[in-house]
Amino acid sequence: MKVFAGRYSWDGKKHDNQEPIAWFPGTYNLKIFNISSSNTSVKHLKPYICIYSKTGEGVSISSNPEKFAKHICSDFSIDFEKVLWAEEVIDNSGEFEVIVFSESGRLGENYFYRTEKRRPLVGEKKLIEKELADLK
Repeated sequence: MKVFAGRYSWDGKKHDNQEPIAWFPGTYNLKIFNISSSNTSVKHLKPYICIYSKTGEGVSISSNPEKFAKHICSDFSIDFEKVLWAEEVIDNSGEFEVIVFSESGRLGENYFYRTEKRRPLVGEKKLIEKELADLK
């Protein structure tokens, strides 16, 4: 089930004591799906899929997607640990990189993550393609 499909923008300014995704404005194409609601007999470890791609407008977050992911989770009330993150290399290309966040430390209430990019596993690619096909 689609949660959001559209453009996600930020202005590069600090709001509500939360640092911006980047200190310069940017825009990304963003699609969020809740796959837990589509099949009640299966419990997914990561019931959300978030697919994002560059628009060419503003700053790129590809090299450091952690702040981007945290803002998305905050804005859409999604648990950070329950999302399969996928960056589409070029919008509508069908080529994806899965972003894996591994907790690397914690300071008070702030968690820090190490990121790793990899090709999607066969099952992940099928889920991504199914949700994108259903969107059309």
